[in-house]
Amino acid sequence: MKIIVLIVLIGAALARDEYFFAQLRDSEFGKTIIQTIQVQLLQEHPADTVVHLLKQMKDDLLNEQRAEDEDVQVALQSCQTASEQAAAVITVAKERKATSEDRLPLLQQEQNDKKQQLLDKQGEEQRNLDRISVLQEARNVQRSEYEQRRDELVGLISALQEAKQILSQGITSLKKTSFAELKSHHQNFLKYYPHKKGFHTMVNMLLEVLQDEGTQESAAQKVVKIIDTLVDSIFQVQKEEMKADDGRELDFQTQKERLLLANRRLEGSIAELNARYLVLGQKILEVKNDVATQDSVIQNKSTEKGDWDQTCNDTEKAHRQQTDSRNSQLEIIVECIDIFETRFDMETKSYIQRIRF
Repeated sequence: MKIIVLIVLIGAALARDEYFFAQLRDSEFGKTIIQTIQVQLLQEHPADTVVHLLKQMKDDLLNEQRAEDEDVQVALQSCQTASEQAAAVITVAKERKATSEDRLPLLQQEQNDKKQQLLDKQGEEQRNLDRISVLQEARNVQRSEYEQRRDELVGLISALQEAKQILSQGITSLKKTSFAELKSHHQNFLKYYPHKKGFHTMVNMLLEVLQDEGTQESAAQKVVKIIDTLVDSIFQVQKEEMKADDGRELDFQTQKERLLLANRRLEGSIAELNARYLVLGQKILEVKNDVATQDSVIQNKSTEKGDWDQTCNDTEKAHRQQTDSRNSQLEIIVECIDIFETRFDMETKSYIQRIRF
């Protein structure tokens, strides 16, 4: 009975070992173990040699695991330290942001007060400038009217002097040339100064006198004298109008200077208020920039901390997977060692040698 039980146990052990080796074909490491054992058996090495080789593989795996444990520990310590440093920076950044946010409303209120004071002073200054602008516009109209009148008088003088030159050069032959030139000159003048009716009437009368053959030479001489008198009169009118315009200019400049003087008195206050307003604006900008900077630091460091935390998690996960894989490999090696140390026989050897992939 005991023999039968022993045979059954041996058969069961043999079947379990064959199943074990058959399962090894499903993994790359298992294939490597089987191929390594097959090489050793093919060279007729004893079971002790195979066991020695398997134990060496076991030691190598254990050494790899210890080395990796140390490397992973260092890596985890490094990323945990980096994560803690990022968290510390985030704490400081949040405190600085809160401080800046508390200062901002106070600075903005002070700046608004300075702005209102500045606007009041600038409004007063602008009203003075507007009055100057009104005065300037009125003066421009006066100057334009004066210049137009002056240009007309200059045109009259030029026309009279040209007419005088024509008469002076052509007294002996008025019928043939000078009269025609004079009439043409009058038509051109009429084109540029159509509203000088009195002047044109006088010229027409003189032209009619000049067309009388019997009196044309003496009439021409009289006309030349009349022209000289007219030119002198126009020069006198020019002087009087220039004097009147100078008076208007003086009155304009006096009023303008009074307003400019008032504005110069405002310049000091405006400059001081504006300087303070700009300083406050710069401080507000700096505080806003600091808030934005701390926001950026918080965001960047939060991302960095998340990355380091993820790195730690990934490292631990990868290490667990690698450890589990090595433990599985160690279990295979330990099982193989047990088989070769306790129950390796010719049937097991034959079965291992027949395994194909």
